[in-house]
Amino acid sequence: MSRWRFGFVVAIALIAGVALGATVLNDDAPRPGLSAAEDDAAADYDFVIPVGTGERIDAGERIDILPAKLQVSVGESIRITNDDSRGHVVGVFYVGAGETLTQSFTAPGVLTGECTVHSSGVFTLTVVEPNSS
Repeated sequence: MSRWRFGFVVAIALIAGVALGATVLNDDAPRPGLSAAEDDAAADYDFVIPVGTGERIDAGERIDILPAKLQVSVGESIRITNDDSRGHVVGVFYVGAGETLTQSFTAPGVLTGECTVHSSGVFTLTVVEPNSS
């Protein structure tokens, strides 16, 4: 392997490690239970990352597709459809280009991590017991 290819592989590995390391769970809160939901089922919260979002971000535009903070109840689900040509990080979730993530929640807790589709750069998802706003 040439030095250039080796350096490229190392750089990609470092970037991936930083991206994964930027996803942080709040250690003071219980971790919510997660379960994959059926993509065809109705979601309680539905978000779409439109085509061209990455280019808009690159051009310096403020993007706020999801809120910086979202509170859901146990038993509810979110769906994030990424119609963009690049993957995006939303808290502890990664949604690849052209993919849809549908996630339901089985236990209360707090999930916090980087967010590439909110101008704050952070997304916090709080899962609460039903009727405990």
